[in-house]
Amino acid sequence: MILLAIGLFALVFIAAMIVTFWVKGAVPDTLIQYTLGAGGVEALLLAGIKITKVRAGEGGENDEEVP
Repeated sequence: MILLAIGLFALVFIAAMIVTFWVKGAVPDTLIQYTLGAGGVEALLLAGIKITKVRAGEGGENDEEVP
């Protein structure tokens, strides 16, 4: 669900930038920079969460419980 929401947001954002370019003849570079930057911060935070879980022994490559 999260990946679907991120993909949908990216699709809407790209469409909005295309429409803005057609109407204004330019795109808001600062808005694009901050949007892509937020995606990078999100990826960094998700990586930190995964590393923390692996170190704590809660999650690894296989999250299956072994009896």
